[in-house]
Amino acid sequence: MAFSNIKWIFFDMGHTLLDEDGVHIARLDELNEELGGTLPPAEELLAEMVEFGTKGARSPFGSVAKKYGSKRHYPYNPALEVPFPETEEALSKLSAKYKLGIIANQRGGSAHRLQAHGLMKYIDFVYSSEEMGRSKPAPDLFLSALDTLGCAPEEACMVGDRIDNDIRPAKRLGMKTVRLRQGFFKNRVPECEYDIPDADIKSIGDLPTVFGL
Repeated sequence: MAFSNIKWIFFDMGHTLLDEDGVHIARLDELNEELGGTLPPAEELLAEMVEFGTKGARSPFGSVAKKYGSKRHYPYNPALEVPFPETEEALSKLSAKYKLGIIANQRGGSAHRLQAHGLMKYIDFVYSSEEMGRSKPAPDLFLSALDTLGCAPEEACMVGDRIDNDIRPAKRLGMKTVRLRQGFFKNRVPECEYDIPDADIKSIGDLPTVFGL
C-alpha cells in the first residue's frame, strides 16, 4: 500500500483544513467599494479566482484586483476563516493512528488560530512560514520539519490543495502526497511527474479512507 509506512501526516491550512472563502468575499467587498460598486457579483469573482489559480497565478485574489484596476493591498483577516464541516472528524480519526502536523505558508499564530477552532488537540506539530523564516515551495521548510521530528521523507505524507506549494516539493523529497481539490487551485493540471499525487480527493472528509480508516 502506498501509505503503509506513514508515521506523520502534514497539512496545509488554507483551503485544506480551513475554508477561506469568507475571507476573500470580505476582501472583494472592500475592492468593490473602492471601485464604486462596479464589480460583478462575488460568486463570479470567486469563479475568476479559480480560473487564475488554474492558470498558475500565485495569488488569485491579487490577480483579480489587478484585472479590475486596483493596486491596493487588502489585508487577509484570519478571523473569517472557518474549518470545513468535515475537518474535525477527519483529524480525530487520523490522530488516533498517526502524528499530525502543519506545514503551511502562514503568518505567526497559526497554532493559536487552530486552537480557537478546537483543532489543536489533534495537532502535534506546527511549522508556519512566517515563524520559521522560510516558505513553500522551498524544500528547506519541509526538510527542517522532518529533521526536527526525526522523520524520514518516506515516512511522511503531505496533504494540501496546491500542486506548486504542497504536492510537487513534497514529492520531490520522497514524501507521499494527497491532493485536496478545494479552493482556487482545484482545477490546476499537473505539469510533471512530481505534480501527480499518490491520492486525489475532493473533501477532507475523504482523507481517513485513503489511510484505511
